[in-house]
Amino acid sequence: MTGRYVVAAALLALVLPLTVGCASGRAIEINGRLTSLELVSKRPPDATYTVDPPDSIRVEFVNDPALSREVQVRSDGTVTLTHLEDVEVVGLTTVQIRRKLEELYSKYYREPRILVTVTAYRSKHIYVYGEVGREGQVPYTGTQTVADVIGAVGGVTRRAATGRVRVVRGDPEQPETFRVDLKKLILAGDVRQDVSLAENDVVYVPPTRLAWVGYQMDALLFPFRGALGALGTARAVSDSD
Repeated sequence: MTGRYVVAAALLALVLPLTVGCASGRAIEINGRLTSLELVSKRPPDATYTVDPPDSIRVEFVNDPALSREVQVRSDGTVTLTHLEDVEVVGLTTVQIRRKLEELYSKYYREPRILVTVTAYRSKHIYVYGEVGREGQVPYTGTQTVADVIGAVGGVTRRAATGRVRVVRGDPEQPETFRVDLKKLILAGDVRQDVSLAENDVVYVPPTRLAWVGYQMDALLFPFRGALGALGTARAVSDSD
């Protein structure tokens, strides 16, 4: 199941007893099992990152630094290194790749020492929507928390209801959701609120109730604003040709 499908299904499922709105003024309803932070903390997501195409890794040869290089995992899940033909690394952690390479290079070096790190995370994502600086996807590294990904998209806007942030996880048809109170994290230092995230998690920062009302009024009074903006952009592009 692709990350894009998971996100689409999760967003379609977002239902709370109280309907909230997104930055565009459209309501997002979140459904699913509402889980307490205490339960989430008892079974955190598996943070072991596995390499997949098109990630990039750097292979450091301690015995012979001249062989060190950065390579991208090809679509077939392999990389090519000096003295070796295609080496399959798909689905392996950096520790597993290191052990595999040290075994393969033992034919050429006595007790080879190799270090492997991920230099470009491209295969997995977390998705952030709502009242944030920039909506969209954030590369998943296996170590992020809610605060990390919100910071990566420019933080929250002044219209954000920071006490009602939602994280959607798991089966798109029956997602698990839990609420994060960023105000408690920032003002009271409640680190329990800064939960670890999993691949394909959707983080949604709703607007305040007042902001949501404002969005609805704006949509009612200026229903064609979006279309007019798109028309103006198209006209500007046409004039520049």
